[in-house]
Amino acid sequence: MSKRQQNKEERIQLIIQEAERLFLENGFEKVQMQDIADAAGIGVATLFRYFPKKDQLIVAAAVKNLQPTLERFEQFMHGEGSAYERLEAILNHFFEMQLERTNHARFREAFESYASFVASPLPGIETYIDVQRQIMQTLEPLIEDGKRDGSFRSDIDVKVTVVTIINTFGTFGNNILLKSHISYLEDDIEPAVQLRALKEMFLASIRA
Repeated sequence: MSKRQQNKEERIQLIIQEAERLFLENGFEKVQMQDIADAAGIGVATLFRYFPKKDQLIVAAAVKNLQPTLERFEQFMHGEGSAYERLEAILNHFFEMQLERTNHARFREAFESYASFVASPLPGIETYIDVQRQIMQTLEPLIEDGKRDGSFRSDIDVKVTVVTIINTFGTFGNNILLKSHISYLEDDIEPAVQLRALKEMFLASIRA
């Protein structure tokens, strides 16, 4: 890569980084392209050359936000232990991230809510969907290993069960923890307790 191309890539990554921060702090609707240009230290005309529409930048920030999840899943798939132990490690990872209420999780929740309410598909959303597809594809070796090593039940559709567990656990955790400040009452069972119980139920449902 030439120095010029490297500088361009670094500028794009800075733009996406600052956009993600501003979107998280102020919401997608309130942030203007001028705000992002100012934060990145570039002219707004330069910003529009890279991202002609704000929604393109929103998707780019969402893709960047999702990449660490893909990398983490790939690490789990190549880790040690039985398929069941690696699935448990994935759920533990989700559990820890959700308890920390990281900006990473908050941004993804906000983006998916935003994307679901727009009138037409966001430009470039196919890239985000493709990364999600790659994440699910990383589970294929886990599924096959579970069949071979006998750590998953043999009387169920393992692929359907694993994918459902991952999707449901992530969605439930985001909803109950990220929204607990507006829906959690003192007499309720704490969100962390509910999430831990759900994890144990899921693991018990697939363990041989």
